[in-house]
Amino acid sequence: MSDLDTFLAAGQALAAVHGAVDQTINAALYYGPGVLAAAAVVAAWRTGQWALRRYDQWLQDQADRREYTARAFRLCRVADNTDAVIALGDNTVNEYLDNKLAATPDLAPEEGR
Repeated sequence: MSDLDTFLAAGQALAAVHGAVDQTINAALYYGPGVLAAAAVVAAWRTGQWALRRYDQWLQDQADRREYTARAFRLCRVADNTDAVIALGDNTVNEYLDNKLAATPDLAPEEGR
């Protein structure tokens, strides 16, 4: 972007602001200050609602990021543990899994239901 482009963009922005101010003055002269005050209240209300939605979305993004980070950490821990167990060898892995199964309590017994 050259200096000329910057200068032209600034001129367009100034023209837009000038047009908005001109329209506001015309509306004030035509409709009176009550309508302008009502429009200002509506604009402030909408701006507040927009800011509230943005803040709520920011909070939700933070919570999602924390949850994602915790899940990624847990998955890395599982992968590290899995790599350590697999490095033991096939027979040792089967023995490790058999020991884990034997140590797990039977929470759903077949008899006596």
